[in-house]
Amino acid sequence: MFLPAILLALLGVSGVQTARPGPARLELPELVARDARVRFTAQSAGRARALLDAGALDAADRSQGLYALGAGRSGADLPRIETAAAEGELGERKAALFALGELGREGWPGLERALERDLADLEYASAVALVVSDRRGVPQAEGRLEALALGDGVAAEAARAARALSEPDHDAAATGALGQALALYYELRWRAAQRFGLVDEKRWQTTLLEGLLADDQFLDRVILAAAQELEGHALRTHMVELLLGEERVGVLRAAAVLLPDDLARAYEAGEWKPSSPELWRAMLEEIDQAHAEKRAKKLVEVAFRDVPEVASLAGLLLLRAGGDLPWRWVADQLEDGTPEFRARLVEACGDRGDDRRLPDLADLLEKRPDLGLSGPGVVALARLGHAPARAALDEFVKGPASPERTGVLLALARVQHDRRMRRPALDALRRTDLEPEVSLALELGLAGAGEVASRERLRAALPAAFAAPTRDPRRVAVVRALGAKPEPSDLVLLRGLFPVEGDLDVNVELALVLIRQKDPAAFAVLRAALWSGSWNRSVLAGGVFLRAAGMEALVDEIESPPREADERDLRRVGFALGEWGGLGAVEALSRGRPEPDPALQGAVLGALSTRTASRGQ
Repeated sequence: MFLPAILLALLGVSGVQTARPGPARLELPELVARDARVRFTAQSAGRARALLDAGALDAADRSQGLYALGAGRSGADLPRIETAAAEGELGERKAALFALGELGREGWPGLERALERDLADLEYASAVALVVSDRRGVPQAEGRLEALALGDGVAAEAARAARALSEPDHDAAATGALGQALALYYELRWRAAQRFGLVDEKRWQTTLLEGLLADDQFLDRVILAAAQELEGHALRTHMVELLLGEERVGVLRAAAVLLPDDLARAYEAGEWKPSSPELWRAMLEEIDQAHAEKRAKKLVEVAFRDVPEVASLAGLLLLRAGGDLPWRWVADQLEDGTPEFRARLVEACGDRGDDRRLPDLADLLEKRPDLGLSGPGVVALARLGHAPARAALDEFVKGPASPERTGVLLALARVQHDRRMRRPALDALRRTDLEPEVSLALELGLAGAGEVASRERLRAALPAAFAAPTRDPRRVAVVRALGAKPEPSDLVLLRGLFPVEGDLDVNVELALVLIRQKDPAAFAVLRAALWSGSWNRSVLAGGVFLRAAGMEALVDEIESPPREADERDLRRVGFALGEWGGLGAVEALSRGRPEPDPALQGAVLGALSTRTASRGQ
C-alpha cells in the first residue's frame, strides 16, 4: 500500500495545520497537511444523501455530495455513485471515481467497471482513485495500476506517475497532471468535509457558528431585525437604551429604520453624532434596503446636508422620499455617476411619483442616449404616467427578444415594490424566450415584493449564487426570496447553508429566515443573544425567543441555564420572560421557586414594567 508513503513524503512537516486556511491556493504539501484535520462518518453520508435528494444543486455541490457518500462508506449509495461515474459532468465523474476508491473493497467492483469505460480526461483522476482504493485495503488496486503502467497513452503515463509516488524520488511524480489530480482530490475532501463531515473533530458549520455567535454585530443585526415585530413601546424603550450605550453599527442600522426622527432630533440638538461616515453609510443602506426613506426623511436630510462622503446615497434616498432636491443635482449625478447609480437615480424618479419631474426626465433621456438609461427610463416614465412610455413598456413585455427588451425587463424587475409594475412582470415571465438572467431578476423582484411566481427557478439559482468564486450580490436576494413562505425542501436548502463562511449579510438573512420559520437551527442564535451581551439586547432576544418557541420553552431555558450563567443573567432573562409573557409567565415560573430567586425577581419586574408602561400611555 503506497498512499501512506505519499502522505509522509509530501508532508515534509511533523505537525498538522491548525490555522484556518486563507483564500489563497495551497500547495500540495499544504493540502496534505490540512487533510489530517478531516474525517468522515456515516452521518456525513446521510447529510450528503439528504442534500442530493433535495435537488437544485450545481455540479460542484453534487461532486462534494457524491464524494461524501464514498468517504462516509455508504455502500447503499453505490448505484448513485456508479451512475455519476458513468453519466455525470466531468467534475462529478472524477468525484465519483474518488468515492468508489474511498469505499474500498465494497467499491472495487464499481471502480473496475468505471475503468473499463472511456477514460478521456479522467486518466489521472482514475490513477488517484486506484491509489485511494489501495489505501482502503483493496489488494487488486496496486496490480491494476501496474497493468495500466505497461500500456500506452495518457492512462499509462498517469499510472506510472502514480506508482512512482511510492518510490524515494517521488517529487517529480507529484507535479504536473498527477499533482493537479491529487490537489483536486484533497480540495474535494476538504470542501466535502466542510459541508458534510468533520474538521478538527467538529462540524465545520459548528466552527463557523461559534465564530458568529461571538460576533456582536451579527447578533445585533439579527435580534434587532427580528425584534421589530415585538410590542412597540417596550421595543422603543430598549432601542433608546441601546443607543445610549456604546456605539454599535448593528444598533444604528436598526434605529435608522425604527427611530429615525429621534436620531435626527438628537443630532440637531448636539446630543448624538456618529463617529464616522461609514456608520452613516450603514444607516442609509439599511433605510435603502427597507424602503424606509419617507419615514426616515429628516435623518436622510441631515446626512445629505452634513456628511459629504454619503451625499450621493443620501440624495438618492431624498429623491425617493419626495425631498426638496433641485433637478440640477439629479442631472449632475446622472452625468457623473456610475452606470449603476445612474440607473438607480432614474428609478428613484419613478419612486418619487412626482409627475412634475416628468418633462425634465423625458427631455434628458431623449437628448442623452449615451448615458445608457433607456431601460430604466422607460420604466420610470411609465410609472410617472407618461403615455408613450406606458405603451413602450407594454410593447417590450409582449415583443420579441432584443437588447432593448432585456434592459427594460431588468429595470422592471428592480421596481417590484411598486404594485402597478407586478402585472407587466408576471406577463413577461409567461414568455418562453426570456434570457435566464432576466427570468431570475423578475423572479427575485417579485419574491422581494412578496409574490413568488416560480420556486423552481429560485431553487436553481441558489447553488449558482453560492458557487461563484467571488461573493455574488444575488445571494441575499435569493435567500430572502426562498425564505418567503418556504416549502419544506426550501428550508432544507437554507438550513444546510447556514452559516456561510465570510458573508455577514447572508448569515443575517439566513438566521432571520430560520427564526421566522421557528426552525430549530435558529435557537442557537437566540440562546447566544439571550445569555450574553448587553442587557437590552438580551431582553429583546427573550421576546423573539418567546414568539418563536412559546412561553414554556423560555421557562425551560431558565430552568436549564448555561453553566457559566450568574444571578445577573438569570435576572435579565427572567425580566424578558415577564416583560413579554406577562403575569401568566411569572406564575408559570414561580412554581417551586422561592421569592428571592433571581429569575423570578426579574420576571416580576418585567411584568410590572409592562403594566406601568400601559398605564402611562
